[in-house]
Amino acid sequence: MITNRWERTRISTSALPPPVRGAKIRMREGEMRTAWRSWFWNVVLTVVMTVMAAILSGVAISQKNSVSAVGFGFVALLSWIGALRAPTLGVYAKPHGVVVREFTRTTKVCWAEVVGIDMASGGGGPTPTAPMIRRRGKGGKETTIELNALGGYGLFRHNATPAQVAVEGLNGHLNAWRNRQGRETS
Repeated sequence: MITNRWERTRISTSALPPPVRGAKIRMREGEMRTAWRSWFWNVVLTVVMTVMAAILSGVAISQKNSVSAVGFGFVALLSWIGALRAPTLGVYAKPHGVVVREFTRTTKVCWAEVVGIDMASGGGGPTPTAPMIRRRGKGGKETTIELNALGGYGLFRHNATPAQVAVEGLNGHLNAWRNRQGRETS
């Protein structure tokens, strides 16, 4: 049985995949994270969006032309919404699947659709930096979802990057879900 406590989930560590090579993860026995974020960039985005929204609100209020006041007011409203959404950006493991919150959209993927979770293989860099979820969609077609909220985060580190830790943790949740499904069908 899984019980959520803040941002950690207690499950059996026997369901965990082998660790990422060179990974140094400090976590107590039997606990896995359920949220991965770039707090620094989330805070930076929140501050930028708040300042921009405040400036646009002031401009909208001071406009004498009603058309431009409505235009500035609408953009200010979007900026306030962005400022409220910015701290929640990241990747979350839920009992039903993975939730990927990006700035302009939220994507939910059921565990049953997930084929695998890997680091993206590509680009011009020496090592991949963005995790991706391979999923089987409608009609059996395999698609990928790149977890941009974690991409590039931890570039040039000597130990496991936060993206690699996220891949390991998400695979642990996927394996735990598959183990639960196997027990429920038997």
